[in-house]
Amino acid sequence: MVVQTPAIESSDRQHTVAIVDDIPSNLTYFKEALETFGYQTITAENGKEALEKIMATMPDLVLSDVNMPEMNGYELCEALKGTEETRDVPVILVTAQDDRDALIRGLEIGADDFLIKPVNLSELQARVRNLLIIKDFRDQSKVYTQHLEDEVARRTSDLNAAVVELKSLNVQLKGSIQDTIQRLSTAAEYRDNDTAAHIWRMSHYSKVVAKSLGLSRDIVENVLYSSPMHDVGKIGTPDYILLKRGKLTPDEKKIMDAHTTIGESILSGSDHPLLVMAREVAGNHHEWWNGEGYPRKIRGEEIPLTARIVAVADVYDALTTKRVYKEAWSIDDAFTHLEEGAGTHFDPTCVGAILDARDDILAIQNSTEHQQMLKAEENKT
Repeated sequence: MVVQTPAIESSDRQHTVAIVDDIPSNLTYFKEALETFGYQTITAENGKEALEKIMATMPDLVLSDVNMPEMNGYELCEALKGTEETRDVPVILVTAQDDRDALIRGLEIGADDFLIKPVNLSELQARVRNLLIIKDFRDQSKVYTQHLEDEVARRTSDLNAAVVELKSLNVQLKGSIQDTIQRLSTAAEYRDNDTAAHIWRMSHYSKVVAKSLGLSRDIVENVLYSSPMHDVGKIGTPDYILLKRGKLTPDEKKIMDAHTTIGESILSGSDHPLLVMAREVAGNHHEWWNGEGYPRKIRGEEIPLTARIVAVADVYDALTTKRVYKEAWSIDDAFTHLEEGAGTHFDPTCVGAILDARDDILAIQNSTEHQQMLKAEENKT
């Protein structure tokens, strides 16, 4: 990032020095000297008057006698250093008290330098010049720092606006992808004997298993939305096979098994995490932990975790659901079957996860939403 440095006044500009002294001859002496050195001057005969003029004109440096009526040099210095607007204005105290206590007191209240009377003009010129160089540097640093802060604030504001817009676009994109998945799932459902209730149950079962495994919230949510796509490939399975009530022949079985690779093909071509997961699920949810599944006979952790999760959830739902060719199994028998299949058909860890989440599984089956879906399906038949 290239940041444009703001224009800053040159350090050789004409500075203004405020001279404060209750003795007119001293005011004249310092005024003529400083103007000879090239500085502008303002004068005041006591600290109170000086403070008013300083606040009005904001000089670059204050040269003040210590001993003055109404407000002495120490009090003036203390007032200037205690005010936000003037705390960075250098103050030189002029005193005839060449003693350590006077110096310590001045330093304690923030004086930047001292001159001891009688003041040598060369020393005056050098001390004033050095303090003004320091002040110019501080002023430039403050301007540049403020510019950086403003630039950072602007860039941060732009970034925050971009993040908000990106989040909005991501929400829209995610919604579009979820809608696409839902429509594809519905299309597959119409081709098969599976019902909307089955799709809903097994996706929520899959979510529970993923959560029980301790997966992240984002992954758990993606499992919920990708799992309904497990049989999307059945869109490409002929009706005479898909709807056949009897046992499939070996050739018919091969065609049926191809719904896994068809599903992968339908869901290919996107790198969005949700569709990548859906593709993994569609292509691998019939693989077995021991390598005896299909379509590739991969085994163990070669099978994507999401597909292993969906395999457990899908079989559990199939077992506990009444079909035209079988009665629904009891909950206990279904869980026993999963336990017996751990290490052969199923990933043992996923079986353990669904067993641990038994109460959540039963809550899904008994939920009001599920009961309403079942009632709606009964009314259709």
